[in-house]
Amino acid sequence: MRWTSKESRMRSEGQKGSGEGPCRPVFVFSGQGSQWTGMGRALLERSTVFALVLKACDVQVRRLMGWSLLEALTAEDARLGDIEVSCPAIVSMEIALAALWRSWGIEPAAVVGHSIGEVAAAHVAGVLSLEDAMRVICHQGRTVGKLKGKGAMAVVGLPWARVGEALPEFAGQVWRVIHASPEWTVVAAEPEVLDRVLAALRRRGVPARRVDSEVAAHCPQVDPYREELHGLLRDICPRSERLPIVSTVTGGTLAGPRFDAGYWVRNLAEPVLFREAVDTLLDVGHEAFLEVSPHPLVKHSLESCLEGSGVEGRLFVSMRRGKEPAQEMLSTLRSLSRPPEPERQAEASLSVDGEPLLANVA
Repeated sequence: MRWTSKESRMRSEGQKGSGEGPCRPVFVFSGQGSQWTGMGRALLERSTVFALVLKACDVQVRRLMGWSLLEALTAEDARLGDIEVSCPAIVSMEIALAALWRSWGIEPAAVVGHSIGEVAAAHVAGVLSLEDAMRVICHQGRTVGKLKGKGAMAVVGLPWARVGEALPEFAGQVWRVIHASPEWTVVAAEPEVLDRVLAALRRRGVPARRVDSEVAAHCPQVDPYREELHGLLRDICPRSERLPIVSTVTGGTLAGPRFDAGYWVRNLAEPVLFREAVDTLLDVGHEAFLEVSPHPLVKHSLESCLEGSGVEGRLFVSMRRGKEPAQEMLSTLRSLSRPPEPERQAEASLSVDGEPLLANVA
């Protein structure tokens, strides 16, 4: 396949760099909700690196869950609405996307993960082996699957500190579960309670919308399963981090050995302090963020955090739902890369049956 005129311009513009080297963004791994049917199909066909990583994940998912990850990422009838399937599928996609970015010369300066995205972040930081990462996410998926139908979540236009005072009549019935940004908070409750919460907020002119989810994690509904999940994960062996990893459980930088079984129970059961984690990264000077996920979920939250901190940062995405991933990623790569080498590596690694997806023009 020969270069189109647009692709030729991309290559030419990429070669006009300043020689300063590619940008080293923070890799941001998002959580539940980024999945879409067939999300792994195109890159599995075109990228050897991506395919090798997903095949290694597939071995672990088959062993732990008894179904094919590769089928879940490619089949039209995949059960991605089933949270026991979507959790391993999302994390595996993120781990493979990170490997592909790194094969192109885009190295993370630090990593952060939103909810289940922390599992991918911990693997990319060198804290969890692939086997341990897949063990964590498979058992988390099974655990949260037991909550199906018991809870629901909504994003509301209220700062974290104001949620309680805005909803006094629902004290003890609604929980703050994600501190998304200075202006937005995700709350959870039993489905019928959440319906009343949303109606009350709308009457007061507060923007609010339900999140497409059959479960509510990061709240007291997980508490009955804490001990069981800890027992399933007690044998994982976290290692020292190879690059900085910021926790969205604590909101600060955390040493690798702290990501033990107890930590992953907290990751599922306690609120996601995404705003605090981003502030930690901004405080040490990080201003470029690459969302590593099948579809951007936290870009709006990142924009809000940057604006709230008065930082003019740079935000990039990896894939978008239903879009051709090779072209999307090469476009992002052009923005991230100053010298031409990473883009040439990308052209070589996106191939079909050994033939380059984008062939050089003579």
